[in-house]
Amino acid sequence: MRYFDEIEEGEIIRFEDSYLVTEEEIIEVGTRWDPQPFHIDKEAAKKSMFGGLVASSAHIFVIACRIGNDPIDDDKMIAAVTALGFDKLQWHAPVRPGDRLYCEFSITSLRESKSRPGLGIVANDCKVFNQNDETVFTYQCNYLSPTQAYAVANDI
Repeated sequence: MRYFDEIEEGEIIRFEDSYLVTEEEIIEVGTRWDPQPFHIDKEAAKKSMFGGLVASSAHIFVIACRIGNDPIDDDKMIAAVTALGFDKLQWHAPVRPGDRLYCEFSITSLRESKSRPGLGIVANDCKVFNQNDETVFTYQCNYLSPTQAYAVANDI
């Protein structure tokens, strides 16, 4: 676990963990949250502009959140108390069944919180790419992160 006082501006964190997107999950998520034909029906999806099933934007976003918060990457995971907001969400390429997604954070700025001593605000650009290193999704995020002393004192 890395704390606010261990992070450097300009640092790039590429998570080793990845996520395999399955046809079943695309259909399941699409059926429940975004029931467009190219998310839920293989035959209809073939006739769409995508030429086959593709993951919904919400699905891709939560996969990015999952990879960036994976406890398996404990040595790379940044201790975050809460996200403060997401900006500039952009989908660049379709995500298809069988794609394996990876995530990379670029730390763009750091500052101590003025209202919450012991916490810092970390800003980063997130890039999600597939097994071919093709960028599929990007966004910006700000979140609170404790200093190591604050985390120890508050049992975080």
